[in-house]
Amino acid sequence: MTKARAFLTSLFIIVYSGVLSLVAIATMPLSPRGELYLAIARFWAKTIFWVGGIKLRTQLSPELDLSQRYLYLCSHESLTDILAVFAALPQAVVMVAKRSLLILPIFSWGMWLAGFVFINRKDRASAYKSMHDAGKLVRKGRSVLVFPEGTRGDGGELQKFKRGGFVLAQAAKIPVVPIGIVGTRDVLPRDHFCVFPGRVAVCVGSPITPPPDPMTDEQLIAWMAQVRAEVEKLRQQARSMW
Repeated sequence: MTKARAFLTSLFIIVYSGVLSLVAIATMPLSPRGELYLAIARFWAKTIFWVGGIKLRTQLSPELDLSQRYLYLCSHESLTDILAVFAALPQAVVMVAKRSLLILPIFSWGMWLAGFVFINRKDRASAYKSMHDAGKLVRKGRSVLVFPEGTRGDGGELQKFKRGGFVLAQAAKIPVVPIGIVGTRDVLPRDHFCVFPGRVAVCVGSPITPPPDPMTDEQLIAWMAQVRAEVEKLRQQARSMW
């Protein structure tokens, strides 16, 4: 029964995502900056969790000022992390996403129109340009979501964080906000099609200000370690929420 439900949920996600993406694309003239698209994205994520029997718990730091722009740095263990973040955050964010998502018809078109940045991590020059584009969004007042591990982990120890997001935050002079997520790997295991019922918890931490400019390499490494430790702490808090 569980497998059958998971299969049907996955089919629903595909169809529902396509339909809502078309709706979002059609509304772009009404909201050129993509705010309406991002509001639809939050509704999309919450609906999928409800239909799939995925219970979500969230915890937000009281120090968050939702009128400010941030660079959100989030742990990553499943594609459903994207759903969890959109469902949990009360602030509209655009995402730095893997370039491979561009192969998804309709869905990726809406992401591109809303200002999402696609990055090719295998091409250093292309990746640098993508982070530069993300910096432009930040300077225009947008908050941006980055997965600093670069790829999905196994739910165990955090992988090594990449520098791109940290350099972007320091250049744009905006705080980073760490996010810890647990449970998504069980909901959608790696390289698996079906989305299973389960429990997901998201903990959003307090803003962390970048070191002053100019930043030495030692300061960058220490700051990355500080943020990584905070993300791990938030993952532990998320586990205790269930």
